[in-house]
Amino acid sequence: MATTVPQTALTVAEAADVLAHAIHDSAEWRRWSDARERFDSDPQARRTQDRLTELSHKFQSARTQGKGLFGPDLAELNRLQSELQSSPLARARDEAGAALIQFLQDTNRLLSDTLGVDFAANAAPRQSSCCG
Repeated sequence: MATTVPQTALTVAEAADVLAHAIHDSAEWRRWSDARERFDSDPQARRTQDRLTELSHKFQSARTQGKGLFGPDLAELNRLQSELQSSPLARARDEAGAALIQFLQDTNRLLSDTLGVDFAANAAPRQSSCCG
């Protein structure tokens, strides 16, 4: 893919703004945004997602304490996961999200190829370790 440089060079901030608008105007972004909005505006889907999130947090908390979910909570967690997996709204949201991630990864590859380094990896905050 050939790159063109405008007559007047852009600042990095201006180029970032152009890139952000191009991403926002992309079919992938619109598809994801529309699917997310449809999911979020459906009361049943939101209730299911909110309860699943609540139980998932409860499960994570129990797991960090060396415990787990049992009985009704575990059955409800499994039921809610199945319900969301079979929901056309959730599937559309998740598929659009996966397509958007792929698009953003492709965009990162374009930037990385031009720069000669992995742009996203170098832009990510550094993880500090306990020992230096």
